[in-house]
Amino acid sequence: MSLLILITSGTIALAAPASPPPVLLAEAQAQVVDCSDAADEILMKTEGRLLSIRPHPDRCTVVVLITREGERPQKKIFRVSPVTDRSEPH
Repeated sequence: MSLLILITSGTIALAAPASPPPVLLAEAQAQVVDCSDAADEILMKTEGRLLSIRPHPDRCTVVVLITREGERPQKKIFRVSPVTDRSEPH
């Protein structure tokens, strides 16, 4: 836990930062899916560079930069549903 120190006019005040209630934090973490396995699989298949991962409650959005020899790199967006484990480029 970090501690906030406030110095004003020679007076030191200590205050602990506000944190969300543990129940709300646990619910929020349970609603976001883990996208690391999906991103690893997409990177292995495409041999691309990872640009971003966006977790959503029901899917992962993985953005990859794919470079082909002699061509400009292409940005591909994959939406992966963890339920079906299918990735669809868009």
